[in-house]
Amino acid sequence: MMAIQAFVATEYGEELDLYIRLNNVEINNHGELSRVKFRGFLSKEAFQNGKRWLWEKDVEFLADVKKPIWEQAYKVLMVEIGSDNYSFID
Repeated sequence: MMAIQAFVATEYGEELDLYIRLNNVEINNHGELSRVKFRGFLSKEAFQNGKRWLWEKDVEFLADVKKPIWEQAYKVLMVEIGSDNYSFID
């Protein structure tokens, strides 16, 4: 599964460079919105060691089920958080 490394603002106004993973997804078609939850961790190691997430974001979008969902979801996330400074990892 893919993840990204990106700067995001937390609910407390901190700007953190986090390891962000798609946590869960509900895919719909026929004009219904799909929903995705992302969670951000201090690092990949923090995620792998079961540490608590520091940031969470839900996004909705009209998914094209003929294309990879994770790519669509991450693109929507980057638009919503206003960032083009990220990199895919894993």
